[in-house]
This record gives sequence, structure tokens and C-alpha cells, in this order.
Amino acid sequence: MADWHTDKFMSEWDKKYVSPNVKPGAPTYSKEFFLDLLTDLTTSHPELKGFTDAIIATACCAVSRADVVGRFFDDITANANPGDSEKTFLRLREAITIAFPYVGMPTCIPAYYGMIGVVQRKGEAYASTRVLRNGTITEQDARKGNELRSRIYKRVENSEIFGLMDHYFTDLRSVLRSTSVMRFTTSTVVTWGYLIAKANEEVFRPTESHLIVTATIIALGATRQSKSHIKATLELGNSVGCVKGVVELVRKIADWAGRPIDAFDVDQLARSI
Repeated sequence: MADWHTDKFMSEWDKKYVSPNVKPGAPTYSKEFFLDLLTDLTTSHPELKGFTDAIIATACCAVSRADVVGRFFDDITANANPGDSEKTFLRLREAITIAFPYVGMPTCIPAYYGMIGVVQRKGEAYASTRVLRNGTITEQDARKGNELRSRIYKRVENSEIFGLMDHYFTDLRSVLRSTSVMRFTTSTVVTWGYLIAKANEEVFRPTESHLIVTATIIALGATRQSKSHIKATLELGNSVGCVKGVVELVRKIADWAGRPIDAFDVDQLARSI
């Protein structure tokens, strides 16, 4: 990894594209802190090894510190060959892609720009430019989104509030016409269908992508929604131990960023399913 303070290219890139939104007095990136997070979780839960870096990236975006993602990517690929770096780039890219509907595009942009800066310095071979999705949303995306969303939320017991959302926030839904008229919320079509379902086909397993989404929501500090998604991710197949490990990782990132989150009793939530 280049030292972003002393490397002329990275220093200028960082000042222009990555760090302008960082608040005065915010904690600086610590290689040791973030690599320890990665090592600790993958050591205690080897089944998370293939995507813990993605969880860290989206959690950083959720606590408004997307500026550290490029540095983190630079560190974890410091000794990687182009092929391995490409896989890591794709994994982080897709994690942020499925998380941005929850945290917002402006929040994520420093992560995109930071990662781009690294591959601009090292060469395009160290990134992935694969296009995973069609240029337009299709009926198939809507169907896949509906199926995935139904699977995720089947035990969460939010049907009453979902129905009220559909009734009062009418512009958040879209209507798809084929042989019959079907109603799908924008979240179902875009987030679960166009974004997450495709990521599940190409990069992640459903248990992995949903744990990334859950970690993102927890890092946002959305307590009620976090509890719902913790229950959903357990129902989907993630173990209590893995979820506890992810919650603890997110807690550490949130504390580091100065945005502490509420505690969650994962065992109790598991019993309530």
C-alpha cells in the first residue's frame, strides 16, 4: 500500500475526491484497527472469511466514513496479484451497491472514489469492470425481488406497517403490467430485485448479502429495523454466533466513528423467531 500522506498521487486524489466531507476532528484511518477487525472476525468465524471485508466497507459507509474504504481496500490488497485484487474490488463494489439504497449515494461516493484512486495508481487490472445488470429494470427483476423480499421478511411480522406504507406513501411503489397488474414497492423492484438478487447470482450467497445489509442497517443506528433484520438473517440461515460477531464488529466501527449504537440481544431475538 502507498502511504496516502506521502504518495503525491494518492495525497492529491484523497484531498480532491475522497476526504472533503470528513468533519474536522474525525478519527483518522488506522490500518491496525481495521485489519484487526478483519482478522478477529474471520478467525472466530471462518465461514465469514469470504465477505467480512465487504461488511466492514458498508458499515463504514453507514457511519458516514466511506472515506476510509479506499485505504482499507489498498491495505487488504497490498500483496494481492491482479486476479485476487479484482475479486476483492468486485466484492466491495457489489456490497456498497446493495447497501447504497439504505445509506444514500452521496454517503457512498467517497468509497467509490477511494477505490478508483487505488486502481488508477496500480492499474486497471487490479479492479473489476464487469457489468452484472441490464441497463433497464425488467419484469424478471421485479419477480426476483418479490420472491427474495418475501423470503427475507416472512417471519419478521411487519405486514401491518408495510400495508400502511403502501397506503400512505403511494409514490414509493411502482406498477408493472404484463398479463395482469402486479404491485411491487420500489424497494422490492430496485433494491431486492435489480440490485440484491443479481448480486446473489454473481457474487454473494443470499445469507451473505443479507448479513451485509443487516450490518449496514445496524451501523446506521436504526434500532427497530436492525432487530427485524437480525431476526430475518437468522431465519435465513446465519448462525447466532456469526450474527453476534458481526454486531460486535459493527459496534467497534460505530464507536470508532463516534456514532455508538444500541446493544442487541441476539439470543433473545433468535428465541423470538
